[in-house]
Amino acid sequence: MTPLFLKIDNRHRQKKDYTLFTISKNTWRTKMVIAGSKPGTGFYFCVQCGHRTYLEIGTDRLPPCTKCLGTEYNDKVA
Repeated sequence: MTPLFLKIDNRHRQKKDYTLFTISKNTWRTKMVIAGSKPGTGFYFCVQCGHRTYLEIGTDRLPPCTKCLGTEYNDKVA
């Protein structure tokens, strides 16, 4: 019979592996965007401070971050 602490450890390890896979999968799909470009409608998150910027019209240029003046954005929270 398997001791109880080994069963708990295995469940924790499986959850941790799944979480790491999910994070790496989401990172792979993240698109880097530079201020001044026209990335399209949606939310963009500053790489330096995480501040969220929303573009309503797809032809708008992405401004520098209003919080830290950063110029690199992701299209997903990282």
